[in-house]
Amino acid sequence: MAISLLVTWSGLWTGCGTTPVPQSDRDSESQAVFHQLAGLEVASNRLYESIADQSDVEGFSHQLEVESDRVSPFTSLERERIAQSFVRSLKVMLFDLAPANFWERHLAQYYASTLSIIEARRLVEDYGDEILIPTSRVHELLRSFVRDRLPDLLPEVRTRSLLFHISNDAMVPTLLPGDHVIADRAAYHAAEPRRGDVVVYRYPNEDGTRFIHRVIGIPGDRIDVRNQVVSVNEEVVTEPYVQHTDRSNMVGNVRDNLGPVIVPPDTYFVLGDNREESLDSRFLGPIRKEHILGQARFIYWSIDHGTGIPRWNRLNRSVH
Repeated sequence: MAISLLVTWSGLWTGCGTTPVPQSDRDSESQAVFHQLAGLEVASNRLYESIADQSDVEGFSHQLEVESDRVSPFTSLERERIAQSFVRSLKVMLFDLAPANFWERHLAQYYASTLSIIEARRLVEDYGDEILIPTSRVHELLRSFVRDRLPDLLPEVRTRSLLFHISNDAMVPTLLPGDHVIADRAAYHAAEPRRGDVVVYRYPNEDGTRFIHRVIGIPGDRIDVRNQVVSVNEEVVTEPYVQHTDRSNMVGNVRDNLGPVIVPPDTYFVLGDNREESLDSRFLGPIRKEHILGQARFIYWSIDHGTGIPRWNRLNRSVH
């Protein structure tokens, strides 16, 4: 998918003309000023905006146009909507899903190799005025960082995202066929899936088929399905996200009646939101945590494959 262009952008930036400052100009206590300046740049969104300004929005739009198999090209208004979705996707992938303080740390290291402590202090003190002048030193430094350091940093951040295309009706109405979703690969590196999370996982078969469903039960939970009503630990679950396409009760079929089932250790019980159209834990059993690939977070593109018309109202939606 076109957002994978992120890892090929390194060709868009050339070498830097800045001169490193000797290490003798440093001491551990004075390093705080570089982190302070970096923090201002990240918190103000100036780093994100600088990356977005140099991104390949036109390339992304063109690829979507080709994949959509459109008879006519996107209009200027449609291209603007695509651009907005693209830069918002960058925010999700490069900042929202990045490790804590990732950009502050690397930007501070860059400043420490480029600026004297005295100059860094001046930029911090005059920051409010500096950012108002397009030709100021702080603007020059940020452009240099994006040009020189970003290509090396992108792959590390990019690996934390998984792009997933919704191809079936299992998660309707939350996710529609033709939705393109960003999932957070690192969501469960230091945490456990929670009830209600929408997760992408790999089914342990020869093909490693990928599914996307909602977590209903965590290890130790008791799951009951009675006449299509789900209970967890003997309490009926309120599920405003669920769609039923067939209210007839199929006695003896796990689709409508299941359990009680105790979720084993290190596994999770998942269901599709479109209950009668989903192949999930009712049929496949609980899934092991090791097979979960990430948590669905954001819809960056959506198109009705039947008509070829983009669903503009679904762009930039968080997945809940």
